[in-house]
Amino acid sequence: MKSVDVLAIVEAAYRLEGTDGQWLAGIAEVCRAALDDGFGVCVFQFEHRMGEPPEVVRHSMLGIPDELSRIYESVFRGMAPDVQQRPFIYGPCTTGSEMMRQRADFIRNEHMQRHVHRFGMYDSVWITAAEPSGSGCGIHAGRSAVAWASRPFKQRWGRIASHLAAALRIRRRLQSVGESPAVEAVLSPQGELLHAEGPAKQPHAIARLRRAVLDLEEVRGQQRHSARATSLSRWQSLIDARWSLLDQFDHDGRRFVVARENAPRPPGPRALTERERQVIAYAALGHDNKVIAYDLGIAHATVKVLMARAASKLGVKSRPDAIAAYLGACGRAAAHERGAEALQRE
Repeated sequence: MKSVDVLAIVEAAYRLEGTDGQWLAGIAEVCRAALDDGFGVCVFQFEHRMGEPPEVVRHSMLGIPDELSRIYESVFRGMAPDVQQRPFIYGPCTTGSEMMRQRADFIRNEHMQRHVHRFGMYDSVWITAAEPSGSGCGIHAGRSAVAWASRPFKQRWGRIASHLAAALRIRRRLQSVGESPAVEAVLSPQGELLHAEGPAKQPHAIARLRRAVLDLEEVRGQQRHSARATSLSRWQSLIDARWSLLDQFDHDGRRFVVARENAPRPPGPRALTERERQVIAYAALGHDNKVIAYDLGIAHATVKVLMARAASKLGVKSRPDAIAAYLGACGRAAAHERGAEALQRE
């Protein structure tokens, strides 16, 4: 990864003012310094039902050569449906060659040869910020050479993707009538609790929120440039699978850190608890246990326990079987819902 202030990308994600188009453009601007290999970047927003290709609803391109930008959308639409779904199988950060399970032989990929080799593009980076509700955003950047992403690159961009998905979830709820995510705690940048309500009043929650605010302030301050490798590990997208931390300013310009309720609300069998549904829904998006722990702001060991419990309740033993059973249950529920809606229209 190029030398870049990765926290600036996360900060851009949590700038919630403006339209969705302006939000995407802001993310494209800060991501370009890290990802542009001569082909610019494309940041897009999508809706995705598990098991189906995503539907791109808007995008922002920056630095993409004119001729390439004119065919960008058609190149994606020309991919086979199963290929369009692969970013949701290979996790939040991958490359085109890795998704196709090819290395040196990716140079002969027919789709790439037909559409983008003439521009000097031979591979691409895919960042998929998906979350269980089906909304999400992605980042695509061309590459001049075939290469799978390194483990540190995947970890860093996987964490960035967690923040992008969490920020988009808040945006969606702020835009929905009657669903504004509640501010359940207000803290000073020094970690002083100024207000708390609901679950945030519990002693363990207060301690977690204070620690998270202090960590956030430290990595955004003196350690911003000296600890880039660890800064994202200390700024989680959620605290205890419930709260996202956001800056808020009063009329005098004083800054506070507010904890907004922002828990993912995945579909799934009622036999599973909400936390079990969250864990298995993220697993179905290709997230491994470490990524899920970061997505939710919970311990890695807790993810393992929740996954095992979900599998047991679904009547299976392995992770792949648990994911398949979960997706099957979600598919049956969605089909039932569509049938009920059709009957109401008759």
